[in-house]
Amino acid sequence: MPKNIPESDFETLLKRIRVSLSDADSYTRRNQRLNSILGLVTIVGSALTAFLTALTAAQGPTVIPGVLDWQVTCFIGAVLSFVTTICSGVSQQMNISQRLILGSQCVGRLRALELVATTQTRGSEEITNEYAEILRTYAETVSK
Repeated sequence: MPKNIPESDFETLLKRIRVSLSDADSYTRRNQRLNSILGLVTIVGSALTAFLTALTAAQGPTVIPGVLDWQVTCFIGAVLSFVTTICSGVSQQMNISQRLILGSQCVGRLRALELVATTQTRGSEEITNEYAEILRTYAETVSK
């Protein structure tokens, strides 16, 4: 136990670090999931749009007789293109890649700090200062 902090205060600090770690991990996972969904929709939508337009070009005005003519194919292609553009724009506007980087950095630093606190290899003041600096730097990541 570090010499300059009572055991109960040290346990409280360790609990706070663990709660922040859990929050940062949840934040990062949510953004990974959102990034995956938006990326998948963008890729599949683009591929389907390309497939439909190529199929229409190859088959002529009637793609599937009685079911899919060029107007329906163009409408489906336009809808897919719209959805693809929206998903791509949302991903860029929300700056998800930057959020993933910050979340991963925060999780790494908090895990390292948790290890240092658990093994008591640094003084409590140093741990407290580093924890406060992490909270300032990654405020969006550690707040719910």
